[in-house]
Amino acid sequence: MLPAQLNDAVIALLQQEGKVFLGWEYGIPVASAPGYTPGQLYRVIDYDERSGVLQLKPEGKAASEAHRMTFDKYSSMFTAMGVKRIEIISPYKQITLATGYTQPISPGYRDRRPAYSPPPPAAPSSPPRWYEPPPIEPPKPVRFTEPHTFDIRQAVFDDGTISFTLKVKSMFQNVEVTINNPSVKKYFDAVKNYIYKLFGSKKTSCLVTFEVRDRKCVAVEVGDCVLSSMDETILQHIHDGWIKQVVLSAERDEIVSLDELVEQVRDETLNPETVFNHIVQEEKTKHYHHLRFLSARQAIDLQKLSLTGKPISFVFLTRENGALFLIWETYLSEEATYIWKLAKPEQVLEKYALILEMRKSKRMIYRRKKEEGFYYIEHDYQQAMNGFHKWKEEIENIFKTA
Repeated sequence: MLPAQLNDAVIALLQQEGKVFLGWEYGIPVASAPGYTPGQLYRVIDYDERSGVLQLKPEGKAASEAHRMTFDKYSSMFTAMGVKRIEIISPYKQITLATGYTQPISPGYRDRRPAYSPPPPAAPSSPPRWYEPPPIEPPKPVRFTEPHTFDIRQAVFDDGTISFTLKVKSMFQNVEVTINNPSVKKYFDAVKNYIYKLFGSKKTSCLVTFEVRDRKCVAVEVGDCVLSSMDETILQHIHDGWIKQVVLSAERDEIVSLDELVEQVRDETLNPETVFNHIVQEEKTKHYHHLRFLSARQAIDLQKLSLTGKPISFVFLTRENGALFLIWETYLSEEATYIWKLAKPEQVLEKYALILEMRKSKRMIYRRKKEEGFYYIEHDYQQAMNGFHKWKEEIENIFKTA
C-alpha cells in the first residue's frame, strides 16, 4: 500500500555507482529499474507491498540536484517500504476515457478501446509549470548505531584516550573511533599485551553511534565498552604490569637510571620514589632491608638510582667519610654484594662496564684478582632479616676502613 504522503507525488532519483537511489543511503541495482532515465522527474503511481514494486510515470526533465528534495522528504519512507524494483509506465501507453480521465492501458483493454480514441499525447519535454526546484541545501546528517569488536593490541593508548579503527561495512569505510577515559595514560600503550590479559580476551566489544556527513562516516559516541570505565583496581594492575615489563625487565642489557625509565610516564602516582617503593617490598625481595639501607644513602647529586637486568639488580653510589663507593646489590638472586671505592666520580662508567661483564658468570674469577679498592659481602640467609644486621655491620666497617 502506498503511503498517503507519496500518493501522486513527483520525485527525482539519482543514479550512481550502478544503483538507483531512493534516499541518501538506500538504493537498488540499475537492473531492478528498467527504463529509468537519469535527470527525469517521475510521478508516483502505485506500490505493491507483496512484490516490492514501485510504479512511476515520467513527468519531464528534472532540475539539477532535484533529487535532494526527494531524499530529504521521502528517504525514510522508501527505506521503510523496502522497494525492490521500479516499474516505469510509459506515457505513450495511455487512453483517455469519455469522462476525460487518462489512465494506462491494462492487459486485454485494446479490444475494448473505442475507435475514436485520440492518439496518446506527447511526453512533456519540460517540468510541469507548478514545479519549482527547491533551494539546494546540504543533506541532514544521518545517525545509526552498530555493535563492533576491536583488538586491544591494535588500539593506541594516549593520555585520556583510547583510539582504534573500525571497518563499517555498510558504508565501505574505515572509521577512526576514540574512547575518552581521563584515567588512561600514554604509557598503557607499552603494556597493551598485559592489559588484554587482565580482561581475559584480546578483543573487546563496544556499541558505536556513527553519523554520515557529506557521505563521510564519523564516530560520534561509544558505549558499552569496558575500557571506558576502568576502575582504580584495574589501573593498579596496569601499573604493576608496566613496572614488571619495563622497570623489572630481566632482558635489559645496560644500566639505566630509574628516573630515566619513569620520566616517560611520570605523574602523581608514578615517580621514581613510588616505583622504587612498589618494587622494594619485603615480601618481594630477598634484600629488602639491604636495598632500603643503600637507597637512603644514595648520592643523588652525583648519580640517580640505577638498575640493570640479567639478573635484576640495583647500582648505588654513596658518599661515606669523604670517599665514594659504588655498590651492586641484586633484587631476587642470592649473589653477594659487590663494593668498589672510587677515587673520582668519573670512574662510575668504568665500573658500569665491569658490572655488565661480571653478570656473565665471571664473578668468581674477578674476586680472585683481589683488586685494590674492591670488596664483597656474602649474605647469610640463615639469620633473621636474611642476615641484614651482620651485612650492615660489615659494609659500615668497609666504609670506615677502606
